[in-house]
Amino acid sequence: MTDWDDLRVIHAVAETGSLSAAARRLGLSQPTIGRRVQALEERLGLILFERSADGYRPTAAGEALLPYLRAMAESAAALEREARIQADPGTGLVRVAAGGWASRFLAERLSRLREALPGIDLAVDFERQLPNLGDDSVHLGVYASVPELPGLRSRLVARSAYAIYGARAYVDRHPEAWSEARFAACDWVIYDNERVRVGSDVDGYPLDRQLASAGNTGILRLTTTDLMLSALLSGAGLALIPCFVGDAHPDLVRVSPPVPAMEHRYRLIVHQDVGRSPRIARAKEAIAALFAAERRLLEGEAGAADRTGAPVPA
Repeated sequence: MTDWDDLRVIHAVAETGSLSAAARRLGLSQPTIGRRVQALEERLGLILFERSADGYRPTAAGEALLPYLRAMAESAAALEREARIQADPGTGLVRVAAGGWASRFLAERLSRLREALPGIDLAVDFERQLPNLGDDSVHLGVYASVPELPGLRSRLVARSAYAIYGARAYVDRHPEAWSEARFAACDWVIYDNERVRVGSDVDGYPLDRQLASAGNTGILRLTTTDLMLSALLSGAGLALIPCFVGDAHPDLVRVSPPVPAMEHRYRLIVHQDVGRSPRIARAKEAIAALFAAERRLLEGEAGAADRTGAPVPA
């Protein structure tokens, strides 16, 4: 008889393509994974993987087993989810994953969420991409896009407007910030899409190409939203950031109307089974209510620009 623990190892190696990645996924050591793969191959009388410097690739025999392994993995995961739901007392840890700006929005309002969720411990993870919501490591996600994965359910909770901001001192020294001359005459802080190609919070508008066409060389490229905000506050230049960040900060001034092409529609995402858990359901409703309460700030209506700056060309 072959037990599920052994088959789970084979499934993880086939899915990840390496012993080390499978070990990380399962919380085991790499030598343990290697020994169990070899032992199962000997027991079955089959070679399941081709070993190479590039990793582990299923043989024809391994490929033939994969559909059954996937079905077993899905059934085991569903069983574990249902067991957790049945045992859930409605309190405990709820972990929420979100991208850069969305994770900042949640982190700055954790005290309000705690008040609305007695008995629940909230944790916010910064993840550029939505992690697996089918296990018990992350329960909810807040992202502008939803991957096409089985079992995921989503709900629109916010429309987040973006506009151009600068530190007040920088804008005072650079009146061009208020006009289209900003693209050639001002320094800029932008998200480095070349370095971070996935999960960008600012990939809806080709700002880098617009600056290049204006001949601007004063561009600072950064790879996280926290770094962008720090550079912006230091007076490093202008930046295209969410209105809920810029309008809420007294040291920043908005120099353009919201940029329609940059609007992010944040969705609250949950696995359909996980969402039936009482504590997850409570957290989901509280987070949705928090976004609804902050609608004007998120949509750029709460803090008008000091003056009406020139719009950003489409």
